[in-house]
Amino acid sequence: MPDCPKCGREVSADATFCSNCGETLGLTSGPIPPPSSSGYVPQSPLADLGSRIVAGVADYVIILIVAGILAIFALVPWMVSAPLIGGFGVVSLGGLFGILGRVWLLWLIYFTYFEATSGQTIGKMLTHIRVIKEDGSRCDFGSALIRNILRIVGHLPFLYILGIILIAATEKRQRLGDMLGRTIVIKA
Repeated sequence: MPDCPKCGREVSADATFCSNCGETLGLTSGPIPPPSSSGYVPQSPLADLGSRIVAGVADYVIILIVAGILAIFALVPWMVSAPLIGGFGVVSLGGLFGILGRVWLLWLIYFTYFEATSGQTIGKMLTHIRVIKEDGSRCDFGSALIRNILRIVGHLPFLYILGIILIAATEKRQRLGDMLGRTIVIKA
């Protein structure tokens, strides 16, 4: 088996990326795709929309489970000490926004950490796709943070419609966060 040129760790012969350091190993099979009208040639095939949707759904399920567990620990003491009306704790608007803010922060940390360290969230690992920079290098923390802060815009107007439209309509299959973070999502 060949070794990674960056870290020296052994990689499988058909690997596109080093599983240790994330280094792009180049195309291992098939011809180089012809350039598109703009001259852009991805180093690996771009991830399809279906894979990205399945990965996103898997990641959101994971986040919702973790957020639910954390909410139970945060809400139980709060509800016990809240004023009671008809036997139920009164939910304040401030408390609701505090919970939503924590969920958003959890979501931002989850996506940014995994994409900056390995290029893959758990959902992306399941669907065999990876986030990299447009030049083929590893996704760094700054790019991961930009693309994930702008994930909010992709959710507009609802159910990630704008993100799906941009992925389907752009040559590099990028949503707004990918464009500004200079990242692409490829098959891993």
